[in-house]
This record gives sequence, structure tokens and C-alpha cells, in this order.
Amino acid sequence: MKNSSVHYGVLLGFLTLVLFFLVYFLFIGQSYYILSLRVNFFILPALYTLVAVILLYKKTSIQKLSFADCFSISFSTMFIGGTISFIIISLFLNYVDKGANEIFGHQLYTTWREGLDQEFSTLVHPSSEDIQRYHQYQKLLNWMITEEKYFFNLRMSVIILGMLYTFYLIISVFLSMFFRLRKPHATIRSNTSS
Repeated sequence: MKNSSVHYGVLLGFLTLVLFFLVYFLFIGQSYYILSLRVNFFILPALYTLVAVILLYKKTSIQKLSFADCFSISFSTMFIGGTISFIIISLFLNYVDKGANEIFGHQLYTTWREGLDQEFSTLVHPSSEDIQRYHQYQKLLNWMITEEKYFFNLRMSVIILGMLYTFYLIISVFLSMFFRLRKPHATIRSNTSS
């Protein structure tokens, strides 16, 4: 059990939750959305890949594995960790602290609106079509800020999980292509003569 996908998947879920609650308790104010994005796009992918690499390294040190075996090990590890942590985070933000969910959604939509305003202001001579499209997007974002208060609703959760599983799939394919070639008990020897 110690070197299994389930064990490492639960470990990944635990580490993800530790990072989530660190960001939650330390940075719930002004920069909550931006810091959450940085953690989700830089730290978590590296962590998930590192854990999958460690598990595959341990497994391929004992025996040669096929592409399918490597893929199964790496994908199931990330799938378990990501699913467990995402469900717990979603439950927390939807039932324990709806205010944090609202802050996250508000900061997200506000950032999108600021980006839209900044992009529109760079247009030198906007056409009537550009102006009309700008007003439509602005109206949509204003509606999202007032009506779509909660970011972790069912629709967004399905989209986020789809993106996570796609990431796990891509990383698992790359890792499997590499680790299927690894020979067990391989030693590295120098070609220099003594």
C-alpha cells in the first residue's frame, strides 16, 4: 500500500488541501484570487508531476513497466489526489464559507472586466462593431459580478474538473513515454577510463 497510486493520491490530496488552507487563512483579503491562481498554475502542477515522477521512479526501479502500466499509475495518482481535494474545497466554499467563494468570484470577474477595459482603451480608433462588442462584454461581466456570485457552482466545477483531468492525461502520457523505457536496477556508469 505504501508505494501505491492510492497512497500517493491521498498524499497529493492532503498536500493540495494544506496549500489551499494556507492561502485561505493567510491571504483571504485583497489578493486571494491572484494568489490562488499562482498556486494553481505554478505550484500544484509541479507538485503533482513531482509526486507522479517519484512513484514511477520507485515502480520502475523494481520492474520494467509498459506504457499502459506507467500511464495507469501516474494518471490514477493525480486523479485521486485532484478529485479528493477538489471535492473537499468545493464543499468548503459552498457550505462552510460562502463568503470566500463570493470573494473569489467577485475578484475573478472584476479582473476580467479590468482586462476588458484596458484592452479597449488601447484601441486607437475603435469601430462601431468594437464599441458594440465592448458594451456587450461589459454588460455580461457586470451581470456575472452581480448574479454569478459563486464561482464554485456545478457548471464551473464541471469545467474545472475537465481541465484538471486533461492536464493529468497530458502529463501522464509524457511521463509514461519516458518511464516505459527505464530499465530496473539500472546503474549509471562513466565512459571515462581510470
